[in-house]
Amino acid sequence: MKIFKRFRLRTYVIAGIIILVIVFIAVASRGSSVSNIESAAVTRGNIVEQVSVTGKVSPIDKADLAFEKSGVISKIFVKVGDSVKAGDKIAALDSAGDLANLQSAQAKLDDMTRTLRPEELSAEQAKVDSAKTALDNAKTDALNAARDGYVETEGAVVNYADAFFTNPQSANPTIKVTTQSQTQENSIDAERVAVTDELAAWQADLAAATSTDRAAYYLSRAHGHLSMIKNFMNDLSGIANYLSPGNSGLVQSAIDAYVGAMNSAQSALNQAISSVTTAEAELQNASAAYDEARSNFILKNAGSSPEAIAAQQASVAYYQSALDNDVLVSPIDGLVTRVDPSDGEFVSAGQSAFSVQSYGDYKVEAYVPEADIAKVALNNTAAITLDAYGPDVNFPAVVTAIDPAETVLEGVPTYKVTMHFTQKDDRVRSGMTANTEILTHEHDNVLTIPTRAVVDNSGQKSVRVLDADGKTYRSVPVVAGLKGSDGMTEIISGLTEGQKVVTYVK
Repeated sequence: MKIFKRFRLRTYVIAGIIILVIVFIAVASRGSSVSNIESAAVTRGNIVEQVSVTGKVSPIDKADLAFEKSGVISKIFVKVGDSVKAGDKIAALDSAGDLANLQSAQAKLDDMTRTLRPEELSAEQAKVDSAKTALDNAKTDALNAARDGYVETEGAVVNYADAFFTNPQSANPTIKVTTQSQTQENSIDAERVAVTDELAAWQADLAAATSTDRAAYYLSRAHGHLSMIKNFMNDLSGIANYLSPGNSGLVQSAIDAYVGAMNSAQSALNQAISSVTTAEAELQNASAAYDEARSNFILKNAGSSPEAIAAQQASVAYYQSALDNDVLVSPIDGLVTRVDPSDGEFVSAGQSAFSVQSYGDYKVEAYVPEADIAKVALNNTAAITLDAYGPDVNFPAVVTAIDPAETVLEGVPTYKVTMHFTQKDDRVRSGMTANTEILTHEHDNVLTIPTRAVVDNSGQKSVRVLDADGKTYRSVPVVAGLKGSDGMTEIISGLTEGQKVVTYVK
């Protein structure tokens, strides 16, 4: 009897389990059911996509001005804060030399247009002969300067610099004083070998200089030799100045002797450089004087042909242009923001010394990451806030340029986007930090749901639509559109307004 009761109980248990399984399958076939579900309604509204970047304010037009040639400033016409128009004078160089050149060229042109007398032609020939003699002498002096430079340089190396080396003129010289590192020691030893080769090459140049016709070439070669040896001397000087009784094991008197030898070597080398440089300048001047004298003679002896006159007219125009370039003018209307030099100060060609920026017209340049640049297009509108005025003050702008080439910032490819303010505003200043929201796309009156409600399964998007009981849901495929910057996504098809979609299941 007990066995029959246990059998019957087991049968009831198995039957109960089967019933539960059947109920579970039935419920599962109708949809998912979870007690804690967060949902949102499908609503109609606007979707806005924005790209947020930070940039800097700068003037739309800005001119950093520099003279085309070096010179001494004779006059500055403006100061920082002055307003200027395009063409207004900013500064001028001392133009006495250029004015003299122009007057000389003009006088020569005037002279070419009159009849030349025989005695004048003789005088011109005498000028050519004198200039030729001066040029020949300059060529001879140039070769002598190259030879003297070699002797002085070799003496500087052998008599002074070689005091620092063991076997200095061999294939394996060795620095015999303490250096800062093994690398420096190896380097200076290799340089001493190279100096030997350089002196040998210089000596070969001088041996080949049997005519003064190539004096300029051999002077140029001498400059190259001197440059290499000067670098060696500078490196050796650094080693000498590093010496101390503590790091070298030498007494101070021995260190002083090394330093004195180094100073003597550099002094002799500088003398050689000066001699070669002076000879080169004198040769150039003599060559220019001869060319000018010969050109004048040819022009005048030819009876001042139309071609010769045209050439001289071109020379006058050239010197007039050089004189005009002594005055720096503003290329734009604007405000002077920088005046670096003073009257009487020397400025180098191309050295930016003055700045002018346009009135009130500003732009923002920002760098958009690679992931967002495809969203941005020309003429996109933008809302800009400036740190100086806080997040509640907006300045409207529009995208006017997108760089086609990337700029890598901290290892990330970015693209420079330029935006112009659409309204002038006296509060905007160059250099301000601009927080920019670029409006890239906007769809009005479309179905929207929270982006977190969209399920993406290998590119196939779906949402979980909540059933009327509020406890179960089913998966519905959808076509999604624009993803907004506010966390909402456009639904093109698959849903109707008022439906509820699951956003989170606990």
